[in-house]
Amino acid sequence: MSAPKDEMHALIDSLSDEVAADLLPELQRLHLRWEAREERRPAARPWPPAWFGSVSGSSSDVASRSEEILREELGQRSCAPGGSGLSDLH
Repeated sequence: MSAPKDEMHALIDSLSDEVAADLLPELQRLHLRWEAREERRPAARPWPPAWFGSVSGSSSDVASRSEEILREELGQRSCAPGGSGLSDLH
């Protein structure tokens, strides 16, 4: 048993029956709140997700074309030769 549980058991054992009876409803409410919170907690998701790595290629494929992709998405023409890249887009 863990140290917190040991301490809780010792505290409960030290209570009189009358005090234990008074505290029982409060403990039951705390337990119900804890159970409700656990039920609402989203299930843990595995990492990486199942689809991770399902596409072939490498980051350099996208990185080498990043300016071209952004220009296409932004509806811009290609940058002038000798330009500084994305900073030329206005």
